[in-house]
Amino acid sequence: MKSVLSVDVAKGKSMIMLSTEYGEVLIEPKEIKHNFRDFNELKDKIESFNLEDLTIFMESTGIYHLPVERYFKENNFNTLVINSLTTKNNYDTLRKTKTDTKDCMRLARLFFVNEVEYHDLSKKDLYANLKAMTRQYFYLTQLNVSCKNRYKRLINICFPEFEEIFKGSRIYEETALNFIKTFPHAYIVKEKRIDALYNNLYKTNSRHDYYYKRLANKIKDIAVNSYPGVDKDHSDVKNLSDMAAILQENIKTINELKEKMIKTAKESPYFDIINSFYGIGEVLTTELLGELGDITRFDNHRQLIAFCGLDPTIIQSGKSINVHGTISKRGNKYARWILFNISQIVVKLGHQCPGHPVYDYYLTKKAEGKHYYENLTACSTKILRMLYTMCKNNTTFKIN
Repeated sequence: MKSVLSVDVAKGKSMIMLSTEYGEVLIEPKEIKHNFRDFNELKDKIESFNLEDLTIFMESTGIYHLPVERYFKENNFNTLVINSLTTKNNYDTLRKTKTDTKDCMRLARLFFVNEVEYHDLSKKDLYANLKAMTRQYFYLTQLNVSCKNRYKRLINICFPEFEEIFKGSRIYEETALNFIKTFPHAYIVKEKRIDALYNNLYKTNSRHDYYYKRLANKIKDIAVNSYPGVDKDHSDVKNLSDMAAILQENIKTINELKEKMIKTAKESPYFDIINSFYGIGEVLTTELLGELGDITRFDNHRQLIAFCGLDPTIIQSGKSINVHGTISKRGNKYARWILFNISQIVVKLGHQCPGHPVYDYYLTKKAEGKHYYENLTACSTKILRMLYTMCKNNTTFKIN
């Protein structure tokens, strides 16, 4: 006899109900806290029924379901987590608030009716850890953009000519950051001896000493003629020094995380397959694996496309049906962002790879008069189809 513990998850608590396939309710709907005492009490109560075919069934709710899932998996219960969209599509009346006992009943009914196909969403170990790292990588890189903007603004206030020495992205290199952290104002530089400036530059990145002596003299010369927006005692001078230190630490953390991500991703059997695709480097391959997980778990490419929210919406009015509506955007937004970047890279470098199917597809769509972003979205979908086929068939990227 099948039985299910349906768990309606909320932040820090859940509504649970234990029932059988014949409609018998063994544990009435009740609320539990996400702590050891409540989990253990529930476990003892479940085991008292000596159930042979029991499944713990819940929907994915961001991070809130993780303690429940972890506890039951570590105690060897068969645990299934479904996408919340699956629940919504089958029961539109399911409320988003997680305190209604009817939600537990609907989850149990969904399990026994078995109208949907569900997967174990938490493939722990490799893909779960990789996803955690890629999400942290996304956050840190976005944070780094804000830090760089702030850093550059403070340089324009305290030492605007500094950008003439370290042009473009060089202003974010270790040598520039370490220098401006120590000498965060033009007047401070002007007061220092050449050998103090030289030693700071040389110890950061040991190139030929003549190069750094010449660079130190050049910085000193522009500092003498500089007239910053604030004096050297202004608070923004200390802010610039602090921001340089924050950037240094953040860049170091990002680089360490990137190396760890790639090392972890290489344990996947699909890393080399995806990485072989022209336009997808090691970092993008790692990010894709972190967001898509085991790509072969999908039954077909349409499920994968829907998972990323790239499936077209269907618009119906009377007898008129438009199946070519805008994309749903109901799936993984991070995966869409990664695929969009890959499409841009392929379009930019496609002429260097004659016969690239995605680049040729882009040119076809462009010839049809479609908008640039619409073309990139179409390319993203094609890339997904190709990657799915490659992983399923264990083949690498080849030009026909």
